[in-house]
Amino acid sequence: MRYRIKMVLILISMLIWGVSYPVVKILLKEGVPPITLATLRNVIFIPLLFYVLAGKRYARYSQSDIGLCVALAFFTVFLPNILQNIGMKYTSASISSVIQSTSPIFTVILALIFLKEARTLNKIVGSLVGLIGTIFLTTGGSFDFNATTFGNLLIFISSISYAISGILIKVALSRIEPLDLLCFEIIFGFFMLLIPNIALEDISAVMSFGIDVWMYILFLSIFAGFLASMMYYVVLREEEISHLAIFSYLIPVFAIISSYVMLHEVLKIKDIIFTLVILSGIVITEGGRKGR
Repeated sequence: MRYRIKMVLILISMLIWGVSYPVVKILLKEGVPPITLATLRNVIFIPLLFYVLAGKRYARYSQSDIGLCVALAFFTVFLPNILQNIGMKYTSASISSVIQSTSPIFTVILALIFLKEARTLNKIVGSLVGLIGTIFLTTGGSFDFNATTFGNLLIFISSISYAISGILIKVALSRIEPLDLLCFEIIFGFFMLLIPNIALEDISAVMSFGIDVWMYILFLSIFAGFLASMMYYVVLREEEISHLAIFSYLIPVFAIISSYVMLHEVLKIKDIIFTLVILSGIVITEGGRKGR
C-alpha cells in the first residue's frame, strides 16, 4: 500500500476517534449509564458472531491466537471503555481526548522493549515531552485531588490500557487477519462488558432512549468502533506501531474542535499550553523520519 494512502486512512481514523469524544460526553449528559454505553457500542457487532461461527473462522487459529484475542478484548474494549466513560462524567471531552492521546508515549516505550522497534532520539525526546505535558494537564498543574482530577486519572489509566493493547494488536496482526481480529476482539469484549453491565446498572433504561441517542450510539459503533479500527489495523500490518501511535496526538486536535462546535467547550489558557506541549511530541518524534 502506498504511503500517502496509508496516511489518508490514518488521518480519517484519527478524525473519527476525535469526534467520538464529544459524542460520548453528549450521551453521558443524556443519562446513558457509562457501562451500558460501553456495552451498546459493541452490541451492534453481535451479527459478527454469526460471521465467525458460520464461516468457522475460529478453526483456522490456534488456542494461543484465541487467547491473544481475549487479552486484546480486555485491554482494548473492556477496561478502557469503562474507565473512559466513567472518567468523562467528571471531566470535559476536550481534556479527556488530550489525556487519552498519551497512549503513544507508553506504546513507543513498550514497542522499543518488546517489539525491538528502532530506537531513535526523536522517539524518546518526543515521548518525554508529551508525558510532561500530560502530567500537568491531568493534575491541572496544581496536584490538588478533586473530582476532575479523579476523572482525569481514570482517563490516564485507560490510555495505558490502550498502549498495552497496541502492542498486542501488532503481534496479533502477524498471525490473524484484520477483520477476524476485530470480530474476535469485539465479541469477547462485548460479553466481558455485559456481566458488570447487568450486575451494576439498570439495562432496562435503554427502552427510554430517543432516536437521537441511538443515532449517536450507531455512530460510535459503526464509525468509531468498526470503520476507524479497520483502517488503522490495515495500515498497522505494514507500519511500525511506534510510528502510527504518534498520530494519535492528532485525536485531541479534532476532539477539541468538535467539542467546541457540539458542546461549546473552551479550553483555559493553561490547558491550551499543556495541550501544545503534548502535541509538540508529534513534531519532535516525526522530525527524524525520512520522507517516502
